[in-house]
Amino acid sequence: MSKSLQTAQQYWDERSELFGNYYKQPTTFDKIFRQGVYTREAVANKVCQEYQKPIILDIGSGPGFNSVSFLKNSSASNLIGIDFSINMIDYARELVKKELVDDRCQYIEGDFMTYDWSNTSFDITIALGVLDYTENASEFINKMDKLTTKAAVISWPENGLRMALRRYRYTCPVFHYSKQDIINLYSDCQLTDLQFIKSRGGWVTIAYK
Repeated sequence: MSKSLQTAQQYWDERSELFGNYYKQPTTFDKIFRQGVYTREAVANKVCQEYQKPIILDIGSGPGFNSVSFLKNSSASNLIGIDFSINMIDYARELVKKELVDDRCQYIEGDFMTYDWSNTSFDITIALGVLDYTENASEFINKMDKLTTKAAVISWPENGLRMALRRYRYTCPVFHYSKQDIINLYSDCQLTDLQFIKSRGGWVTIAYK
């Protein structure tokens, strides 16, 4: 029997608690095979620490654990998280209250690509575990570019065994990228100082203006 296809929004709406446990209660399996999740968080934290009181946009903020980490490990003055899963948003709002950082952040339920950002800009934009589910990566990068004044951090999955397993298991579409794909995607934006950090199953990029 073929699996029933879902949108990424439907898929993650059903898995907010499960994904939260990757951070809150990681198993030995998580620590070994999802090591990239922790690598990309560490890279983003390092970038946040490079600036005094940065304003951060956490795209695809999920259950909020990354947001909490960015706020606690930097001097960030404000963070906005956006996610299209209402269950993820609810989870994140409760989490930041428990972690006593809710005075410096807010969460938006919505799609990053269609949300009206008006004249808003951010010192740092971060998209971890998002391009995996983004069909039009070029438009996504260009939108991040327009909103970013200092640095953008993005994680990218590569093709391989782990991606094959994800395609088999997941009920929503997933995408992968080569290093050259990523370079090409950045070619027509102002995020020109591009750095690659290898992580398990892909890369994390830092791009500066």
